Amino acid sequence: MTGRDDGDWLEFTAELLREPLTELPLDRVTRMLQETFGAPAVGTAELGPDGTADGEIYPLDAALEGHREDMLTWSASHAVENPIARYFLATADVRPVQLADVPGHFTDRRVYGEGAALAQACGVAEQLCLPTGGPDHPRLLVVGRPEVFAPSELRLADRIWRLVVGLDRQARAYSAALRNASPSGRDVASAIRLTPRERSVLGLLAEGLTAGAIARRLDIAERTVHKHLERCYSKLGVADRLTAVLAAQRLGLVAA
Repeated sequence: MTGRDDGDWLEFTAELLREPLTELPLDRVTRMLQETFGAPAVGTAELGPDGTADGEIYPLDAALEGHREDMLTWSASHAVENPIARYFLATADVRPVQLADVPGHFTDRRVYGEGAALAQACGVAEQLCLPTGGPDHPRLLVVGRPEVFAPSELRLADRIWRLVVGLDRQARAYSAALRNASPSGRDVASAIRLTPRERSVLGLLAEGLTAGAIARRLDIAERTVHKHLERCYSKLGVADRLTAVLAAQRLGLVAA
């Protein structure tokens, strides 16, 4: 590993949560993954329900030993044949997994042989996958490098994965809140200084979710949800959940 550790990731996550994220900033997240695991590149793959995959390789100027375009072309047609993708689609196991630990029966060597040879040529023969996005919008973040990942790195990857999943959920919730709010509602949110996280919590509250359900949706502690709600109540000038939802609806912060 290089210089990135748990502390760096916590600081990185805190910095991102200060921003009104509406989608996961893949360029910044993949750069952190690169620096953490000493990887030449990190690939992304959005898996479609029809078996297709739409992806990119970060950084965008990664040459991959001169095979970048070959890898992009192969991935566009065969990404779901990667043993990691086959394992994820077959098991719905959303935890991080490295290629070396995927059971052999998920590898179709007749199909993946070309991809494995290309990965070797690119210097990314060993791969570590961090799934995000959930079952409706599955996305794979694949860290590639020449060496197998050590047990300590896999433990760190699991902790990083939890942070990235939380960021992704927060961004999706905030994006949904913005879609449901009127333009004037966005101005009101700014005027009363609701943070993106507070607005996400308020939006989920308006959908009828309990504090526990909101915590699971955003991958945060339930006590943290209660703290966000207390701040929402204070800023809205209300004292309970029902009044908060009614006030938010009246102000156009959430859909009626």
